[in-house]
Amino acid sequence: MQSLLKCLFVFYVAQYVFTFRCDRRPYGSLTQPSAPDGRFKLEVEGADETYIPNQLYTVRITETDGESRFTGFMISAEGEVRQDPKNPRKMITLSPGDVTPRNYLTTKFSNRCHFSVEHAVGTPKSSAEVYWHAPASGNGCVTLRAMVAENKESWYEDGGPLSLYLCEDMRQPDDITPQVNYDCGICDEAKYEITFTGIWSRNTHPRLYPENDWLPRYSDLVGASHAADVILWAPGSLTTDGFKDVAEYANTTRFEQEIREKIGSGVRTLIKGKGHGYLKMNSPTYSFIRTDKVNHLITAAVGIHPSPDWFLGVSRFELCQGDSWLTERELNLYPWDAGTDNGVSYESANFPTFPQAAISRVETSSYDKHSPFYEMDMKEMHPFGTLRIKLVKTYKRDCTSNTNEEPSESGTTTEEGTSTTEQPSTESEGLSEPEEPSRYRYTDSTGQPPLVTDPESSEDCPMTQWLEWTPCDGPCENGRVSGFQWRERFHLVDGVAVEKYDPNVDPSTRKEVPRFCKNHYEDFERRECEDDCDEEQNEVAR
Repeated sequence: MQSLLKCLFVFYVAQYVFTFRCDRRPYGSLTQPSAPDGRFKLEVEGADETYIPNQLYTVRITETDGESRFTGFMISAEGEVRQDPKNPRKMITLSPGDVTPRNYLTTKFSNRCHFSVEHAVGTPKSSAEVYWHAPASGNGCVTLRAMVAENKESWYEDGGPLSLYLCEDMRQPDDITPQVNYDCGICDEAKYEITFTGIWSRNTHPRLYPENDWLPRYSDLVGASHAADVILWAPGSLTTDGFKDVAEYANTTRFEQEIREKIGSGVRTLIKGKGHGYLKMNSPTYSFIRTDKVNHLITAAVGIHPSPDWFLGVSRFELCQGDSWLTERELNLYPWDAGTDNGVSYESANFPTFPQAAISRVETSSYDKHSPFYEMDMKEMHPFGTLRIKLVKTYKRDCTSNTNEEPSESGTTTEEGTSTTEQPSTESEGLSEPEEPSRYRYTDSTGQPPLVTDPESSEDCPMTQWLEWTPCDGPCENGRVSGFQWRERFHLVDGVAVEKYDPNVDPSTRKEVPRFCKNHYEDFERRECEDDCDEEQNEVAR
């Protein structure tokens, strides 16, 4: 009996605690609230029935008839009540976020109610605004409530117009990692073109954009195609030393080396595209990768300079779509924070984060006026760049045979490691094309590159001669192809063509190209082209 009485007592107390709401009545009032009559309403700017976690919103009480006025108000946020997953007998209240004054001269934190802001001046008004910083992801739904007082005897609270129920928006920006396919069953291999195009400029992102136009630039595009158990960078993880250089200094050298060391053990192809700066900020940069049923994810990153530790990119993006390869996708890219520097603006002084924090989205909706994202949420922000992923061709493989080949090291190779016996798939909607003739491969009869130095290069930065232009790649319309073609050459270090696939060379022993040479001598060219369609393209076009 005693135990039963204790249980009932605990239940009663719990019900009292979790259903209790503080007294929002106007100061000095002895009356009960009237039912809302529709003359006043509560609204959240930029939100309908959902909220984006960690974003800053303006919450407003306003009149609806053009003439009504109120003297007092209170706006409160209430979180959901759930069972504690660690102790089912215990109830916990999830975070409703933070409600803060927008104007401290007319509003103040309530000393009567938690997560509430109320009027500080009792003058007649037609509207009132406060900030609501939405809670972090995982806190479910939040109820926003308002009390509006015309005077201490006539006041309203809750009800349809004066309460809002908002749940977490589960939609994600483009550059959030999609679900990984751990059981890719595609036998055919694929070749992709990866294109990064910058958007960051004084026109698209004017707030606190660096004064010196020559200062902003992007790092090289760097990343890899890799297996599901490889993480090069990911939200919630700590950066490597090499990736820290990408984010803080827009320098990819050490990160590239970290990737090279994984080639053959989880990494298939290095993604590498030249970074652009002054006058070329919006010029695209290209790279090519190979994927297969094991290495079907891509991770890529581009550092932003100047910035504390900000970068753009995608992590573990899935290309294996059920029983076929992703055909094409363009992703909008927004800034990430590497968690290594506490700066709040592009040109903030170096201020290391200690201890190091995990990678996360750059703080938007910041209260700090020194931030480029002051009072700005993800819906208002322009992308800083785009990443276009396009299937170029597929290579027919037999699932019953061992078709594994040595991984191609560089994303800018032309697939020299591909067997001459493989045939392109004819099931990829015209994206496949006949295998390139041997004249497009930079090899001699022994399979080794003829080390002929390009006369346009220098003694300090020798390079191989340019490969011939690839066939014109594009859609076939009325018997003509209109598109692009490209060609490559390679840096020579001690007589070795660097970043060129060679199955006889241990990737960890490959030589490094001096930074000066990389910055002053192009190794990739692309141009527009037109040509007659070949027989296969004509068949697809029909």
